[in-house]
Amino acid sequence: MIDDLIKLSRNPTPAGRRDLLRSLSDMFLDDAEPYSDRLLFLFTDVLGALLKQVDTGTRSEFAERVAVAPHTGQAMHCRLAEGEIDVAGPVLRKSRLLDDDTLIDIAGQKGQSHLKAIAGRDRLSEAVTDILVDKGDATVLQVVTENLGARFSEQGFCALADAAPEDARLMNALSYRADMPRAAADRILAMLPDDARARLSALISLDRDAVSAIFSKAATLANKKKLGRAIQRLEAKGLIQQVRFKEATLDQVVMSLAENDRVLDLAMVLAEFANVEESLVAGAILRVNVAPVVVLLRTLDMGEEAVGSLANLRCRRLNLPNSMREHMLKSWRELDTSTAKRAMTFTMACHAVHQSAA
Repeated sequence: MIDDLIKLSRNPTPAGRRDLLRSLSDMFLDDAEPYSDRLLFLFTDVLGALLKQVDTGTRSEFAERVAVAPHTGQAMHCRLAEGEIDVAGPVLRKSRLLDDDTLIDIAGQKGQSHLKAIAGRDRLSEAVTDILVDKGDATVLQVVTENLGARFSEQGFCALADAAPEDARLMNALSYRADMPRAAADRILAMLPDDARARLSALISLDRDAVSAIFSKAATLANKKKLGRAIQRLEAKGLIQQVRFKEATLDQVVMSLAENDRVLDLAMVLAEFANVEESLVAGAILRVNVAPVVVLLRTLDMGEEAVGSLANLRCRRLNLPNSMREHMLKSWRELDTSTAKRAMTFTMACHAVHQSAA
């Protein structure tokens, strides 16, 4: 392998540079273990220099691989994300290593193509959508509003409402936003045509029968399974808003979702209020060891009835004996809130260190 790399390094032709980049990429990206900071810096420096010597298509191919690679380091992702859109696009859309500050900085400096790529990320915070709404053209506003993983501030929703009367696609996208604050929703409802108004009203009020009837007419939805999941996801976002507006308690929402075996929606709701990654919460719920989920529930000051509902869910999903329900409740009763919060802080700090090292 080393001999082959040495031979390739001596070939200055475009094809030789391309082959060398691909060979080094294979070594760098396919390693299952994270590199030390020193090796990571070295690889980033060498690959960065090679990227300047190859064509755009090769750089784009490299970016597609880097965007989803677990151990490539933030520096490489940032370098690619700030480049031409063919190269930056895959990283802006898919990279888990670009934090909010980096995305906001790129959005503030780059053009509409970069903003559109950011708008298509799986998850977007209010801070990022604020700048996308402020700087984005009509296409960016449409894409980010259609993205149900994007969260908007009330200011952001009001700005979208200002733009909606002149943009039918944007207005239609807004009619699917079950997470809209009531003030913004009232403003937007007045602008919508009858069918879109009925859809948004049903979503916000969590009228499942009305939502199902409305969505079943949509030819773009491929099948009932996708339809049901889309509605459930929107419902969960609406439940989050109900807790925020004190129209329901977090305990009530948790019990309802747990009793209906809606693990993913339950993870989304708990993650929202605990301010942790949704995947971490889902993992805690579905892990036999009760410690992680007990820490989470005690940190959120959940009541015993809600904890019991979640314990029942775990027993059903993991095929555990009923004694595990009592074990989880006993662990929850014995854990005080201050200890749980310290444990949660430590867990998140460890996760952050792991992510930064990845």
